[in-house]
Amino acid sequence: MAYADNFIPEVWSKKLMSLSDKIMVMAGLVNRDYEGEIKEAGDTVHVRSFGDITVRNYTRAQTLTDDTLVDPMSDLVIDQLKYTSFVVDDVDKAQADINIMEGYLKRAAYAIKLVVDQFLHAQYANVNAANVIGSSSLPVTLTKDNIYFYMTELRKTLKNANVTGDINVVVDPTREALFLNSPEFIRSTGMGDKTVGEGNIGKIAGMNIHVSTNLNSSSGNRPILAFTKDFISFARQLTKIETERVPGTFLTRCKALYVYGAKVFTNSNTTASTAPDKQGASLWAAGT
Repeated sequence: MAYADNFIPEVWSKKLMSLSDKIMVMAGLVNRDYEGEIKEAGDTVHVRSFGDITVRNYTRAQTLTDDTLVDPMSDLVIDQLKYTSFVVDDVDKAQADINIMEGYLKRAAYAIKLVVDQFLHAQYANVNAANVIGSSSLPVTLTKDNIYFYMTELRKTLKNANVTGDINVVVDPTREALFLNSPEFIRSTGMGDKTVGEGNIGKIAGMNIHVSTNLNSSSGNRPILAFTKDFISFARQLTKIETERVPGTFLTRCKALYVYGAKVFTNSNTTASTAPDKQGASLWAAGT
């Protein structure tokens, strides 16, 4: 029996999306409120942003001063298209003692995770300039003895930008080792009943620390990204997943098309303290 004989696209689509969601690091930490509005590549989600409201003193019978609000519309474009395609021989299926399709779906989910983590981490380039510590050419050399200090500096940068909500920090395994050897670090195993997400290893300076193996670098150095959920808006969809017989063979091809997009919205009212680009901060660490 060929794989196509019992292949139900809706079931496998949900399975692949569920598998990838479970292992993604960055995608689980960002704003995905607009995800239900996309169906295919090229879709555009129109998002309204908001400026600040001023609180003023009041005296009786005074004339009120109004804020002139600017509520610009910005676009989140689904402009990233990725596919996976693999073939399985009927002989392999007959001889296998495991579900080959399910095994390969897990590998496809992991491959998607790596691509999406790197894509979302690249949004460090859209951090407000006032929230960047160091640079790719003048990075900070982190050690287990100073990493707590620099994490508090990242936290201070975000708090001065009036961020609210949980702050997440995403690092690579090299920096993970420094955290694990820092006396101020609280491991996830000591966080009680608090739900620990994928890649979460614990907390430092009140911020959640997550680890991903596929982050960006520049000039041989790597940005550590700290952010709230509102920093990045992300939407994704698995638009196609299907099987087909390969003519002239006993092979079945399984192919999937995955589309997504992300954006860090900036407010045209540049004084807005809650503009999304101010909901993130970065610190350039020496080395990769």
